[in-house]
Parts: sequence; structure tokens; C-alpha cells
Amino acid sequence: MIGAPNAGKSTLLNNVIGEKISIVTHKKQTTRSTLKGVFVRKNTQIIFLDTPGLFSPKSYIDKIMVKTAWKSSKKSTVICFLYDCTKKTIDEYTIKTLEELKSNQTHTVLVLNKIDLVNKKKLLPLIHNFENLFKFEEIFMLSALDGSGTGLLLNYLIEKMPEATFLYDQSDLTDTPKRQIASEILREKLFINMHDEIPYNLIVETESWKEKINTSIEIYQNIYVTKKSHKGMIIGHLGKNIKMLGILARKDMENFFDKKVHLYIKVKVRENCLQDTKLLESTGLDINA
Repeated sequence: MIGAPNAGKSTLLNNVIGEKISIVTHKKQTTRSTLKGVFVRKNTQIIFLDTPGLFSPKSYIDKIMVKTAWKSSKKSTVICFLYDCTKKTIDEYTIKTLEELKSNQTHTVLVLNKIDLVNKKKLLPLIHNFENLFKFEEIFMLSALDGSGTGLLLNYLIEKMPEATFLYDQSDLTDTPKRQIASEILREKLFINMHDEIPYNLIVETESWKEKINTSIEIYQNIYVTKKSHKGMIIGHLGKNIKMLGILARKDMENFFDKKVHLYIKVKVRENCLQDTKLLESTGLDINA
């Protein structure tokens, strides 16, 4: 699944899989790496790839994110191009993206998301404009939030899947490593609760993961920031912010891993953390995209 930032790819993935495996925030460019979600219905298995949003990149990490999205699209049997239909006009970068997609021979469908927020009659001009820009095989209208309309999309995708053995066990939801999921959970809390540029200028690393005899987990995480002032804001007065972030993240981790979690967080300043290839790779980013 590809599309502009904040188009709702992660929300759609979570809805389809039936579990929250991808972080969701109200801010753009939350997703940094491609996340796989495994969907099974009877004798069909679909591997959904939730990619970073497509946008005009400026920083080093931005370029990795966009390259990752394109790399994932080239591996797909079907490309679902998600678009936020509350936007009345199609921006220039979306037009450019569709031009690049024309050279891709992969089945491509348009998915207009957030139809629960607009009058469906007003969608006709938007659909007409998209049809003039690109020859989509199908157009689907849905709400990733409440799930309406997703059934038709799933039925279409099931018909398009090639015959092959299952790639994952039927009980698997994702192949994302547990450490990366833990890092993403904390990063989600930072995106939601920290303002301005801070969430975009940090890296969350799960440094240590220890399974205890009593079935609990000890997780040690580092938040790397580029500025000393950002460290102070994340920690907060008398440590109130970091304590609140830790409580929120720990609760989500316990819910996802179904185990008691002991979470320990440190905030460190590393000016080049957003260019540190080893650190970026350890958090799941494909630096070779």
C-alpha cells in the first residue's frame, strides 16, 4: 500500500489484520519503514506492505523513507494507492507519483479513504480527475477507521493473489521483530504527545530485551535526539513527561506482547543520529533501498 502521508495506510492495515501492528498518529510521515501484515481467509494468504508515505524528501532519512516505499511497490502483486478523499484537489507530488507509476506493470487500484468524512456525491469530480491522470484497474471507496468498504477491496485482492504455498504460519500477524515493534510503540507515544519538530528529529532504539523466568519482559530503550533542548522537553519538569510516555508505551507493549513489561527509557543527545546508518538500520529502516 502506497500513498501520500496521512492517507490512512496504517489504520487500514490494522483494521484488516484485526490487531494494532502499525503505529497510527494524526501527524504526517509517521511510518518510516515498510511493515508487513498477514491476512488469511480460508485458502488465501495476503501479505500487506504498509509503506512510508510518498512525499518530496529533504533530509537523509526522508530519502530513505521514499526509496523504501518505491522498493516495496516493485515487489507487490497489487499496488493499492491510498488517497485522503477529504482533500478536494490532487497535489503536484501525487500527480508526479502517478506519472512514475505508469512505468510499473503491476496491477494498481485507487483506494479513496475517509469516505465517512465527506459527501459521497462530491467524490465524483475527484474520481474523474484521477481517471484522467491514471488508468486504475479498480477504484474503491472506504473508511479505514470503521472498516466500511474494506470487504470489496479484500475480495478483489483475494482474486488477484497467485497460487502459491503460504509464506507465513496462519497464526502470524507480522514478521516485524519484537524489538522493532517495541521501538515503534514508544515512537508513537512521542509523535502523539510531543509537539513541533521533536518527533521528526529522534530515533528510538530497543537496546536490550530480556525474557524473565516469571514470563515478564525487561525492555531497555534509548531515545536519541539531535538537540539538548529536545532532551529536556522529552524528560519534562522533574521527569514528568518521560514518566507519562513510559506508562503509555508500557501499557501498549503489555497488550501487544501479552506479558508483563518492565520498561526502562533513557534520552540521549546524538547530533548525527538521523544520519547514523547503523542506528537507523537497527530500528528497521532499509538504508539500502
